[in-house]
Amino acid sequence: MQAHAANWWLWMPASLMLTACGMNMPHSESSPARVERTLLNHSIQIDAGEVSVLSLPQRTLRVQQQLHYDVTELNARGRIIDRREEHQTLPWANKPVDIIAGSFRTSLDTDVDGVLRLNLLNDGFLNLDYDNLRVIQLAASAGPKARDEVNLLIDRELRSKLHEAVRLIYDNLENDDVDQWAYRVHRLSELGLAEESNQLENMLILLTTGDPQLQGEFVNALEVNQRP
Repeated sequence: MQAHAANWWLWMPASLMLTACGMNMPHSESSPARVERTLLNHSIQIDAGEVSVLSLPQRTLRVQQQLHYDVTELNARGRIIDRREEHQTLPWANKPVDIIAGSFRTSLDTDVDGVLRLNLLNDGFLNLDYDNLRVIQLAASAGPKARDEVNLLIDRELRSKLHEAVRLIYDNLENDDVDQWAYRVHRLSELGLAEESNQLENMLILLTTGDPQLQGEFVNALEVNQRP
């Protein structure tokens, strides 16, 4: 009996060690797989809308990028357990788009959704040669193999509108009276530039906030000749 007990006490530590070793042994079945991605192709697409002719100074564009991957999934022993191709379409977010018109060059950034708001009456475009403006090229690039370009043709009537609209919007307002301010607002509307007309009106209302009498005269001048 005593010998049996002694043998039991001798075997118990060994058993515990084996149990501990067994618990610490890796189990390949439960080890996470490793995924490797190889970029096969990267392309960019500029969506400028269905109409390629610009008849208004504004245009909203959307820029997206397409990524094509070869995806390999491996287990803990490095063996391939799955292989497939994946495609991703993502917005060209917060990235520059080059704008070229003859010798004029500038760039605008897309927003977080890859949307670009082009407006030829923004102050960044005042150096455009409107007389010879025929086409505007927009280009987005992530390298020589990932690039897209689109061309927007400029309508002939828009060129003449841009000339007049720049003067109406940017000429010094301080030298004009309220009737001339109202004329500028109405004339922009007549040219079909409702957005610029509203912006100018709101700006003049804001500028005259500190002078209620002048503001009232301006509002009255607007109402005398209603917009078409």
